[in-house]
Amino acid sequence: MDSVDSNLLLVSIKPQFAESIFRGEKTIELRKSAPTKAGKDSYMLIYVTAPVKKVWGICRIESIIKETPKELWEKYGQKTGITKSEFNDYYKENKKAFGIEITDVKNFLENSIDLENLRDYFPGFSPPQTYGYLNSELIGNSPLKELIS
Repeated sequence: MDSVDSNLLLVSIKPQFAESIFRGEKTIELRKSAPTKAGKDSYMLIYVTAPVKKVWGICRIESIIKETPKELWEKYGQKTGITKSEFNDYYKENKKAFGIEITDVKNFLENSIDLENLRDYFPGFSPPQTYGYLNSELIGNSPLKELIS
């Protein structure tokens, strides 16, 4: 991971799904919309939601998948880390489903960065509901620099 996009994608993920990513069981992160400032070969920071409230790792985006929910489940269901019932509950009435196919997962759990430290380095930082972006210039002055380089 030699370079970082000018805007690094940040996603909030529930602890059980983050653990599944780091075990290699979940390689598709599901979303109801696609990121606007990231695509193939961009990097994605994994922020783990409460009660953890820490950045646990980073991965590379292999592709952004756009399908109907039915097609996405048929093609990638086994890579989503959830059951068909959970998948259906998540997408309910949605006509479009997005998946972020991830690879090159790097776990820095031992050096995770908690929410308070993130706010010290990124003033006004708030964990994203859907997507967030961190500017690479600010990353250069934070503990993230060593972890993602």
